[in-house]
Amino acid sequence: MQDPYSRELEVAADAVRRAADRYVRSDGGPSEEKENAVGSYDLVTYSDRQAQEDIIRTISAEFPGDLFIAEEGEENSLTDARTWVIDPIDGTLNYERGIPMFGTQLVLMVGKEPVMSVIYLPVPEEMFTATVADGVRLNGMPVKPCGGHDLKKCIVSTGDFSRKKQEWRDIHYALIGAMKDEVARIRMFGAACVDFAYLASGRTDIHIRFVNKLWDFMPGLFMARVSGAYVDEELLSEKRFLLLTRTAEEASQYRDIVLSQIDM
Repeated sequence: MQDPYSRELEVAADAVRRAADRYVRSDGGPSEEKENAVGSYDLVTYSDRQAQEDIIRTISAEFPGDLFIAEEGEENSLTDARTWVIDPIDGTLNYERGIPMFGTQLVLMVGKEPVMSVIYLPVPEEMFTATVADGVRLNGMPVKPCGGHDLKKCIVSTGDFSRKKQEWRDIHYALIGAMKDEVARIRMFGAACVDFAYLASGRTDIHIRFVNKLWDFMPGLFMARVSGAYVDEELLSEKRFLLLTRTAEEASQYRDIVLSQIDM
């Protein structure tokens, strides 16, 4: 089956790699604090903005007329038009502090549906790509689907505490307490790109987060779906809470054992 988005994938991967190669050699440049709804510390660096400009410039040269939604200032509304959703540096605080858990992620939306995504982790030089036709690949090699585990053997990654709602932060905190004795390990990597890439490639078993901005979750959610991961659609649509697992059985155990302890 020929991949109808092979050219877009090629251009996107090249744009992301070039931008990342530039920012990993930089010290980040000047940074400034960003405000959010709950008052927690967040920042943006010069490298965030430069990477975004570089990626948009490269993609626009190949696909003039395409639209962009991106973290650092591109605020177009999502329509049926071809739209690239970009997080130029996901895990900016890790990047700024020299913690090697950060990357760049993007997804192409057509008719408001994702059709292709890229996640690049520049420190280990891992390029994850996903299309429906070609599946998930890591550095060009197919990623094999992974089986599930009993909940007690699962490694669970969680997103950062929400910067959108205090209620979400409180639930997140309660969830960590509820699952601390029920799973093998809990990880908070501090970068959604790492969370999703690791789930899609079978390095972790379960990922949880509240979803907010498209650039935070859509590239990785699409990649996870293509990999065959299970998404609890009810929680996602009703609570904006993402429970992402390798199998439906893992999700069922997580709901019965962990979520049953929490007032969502």
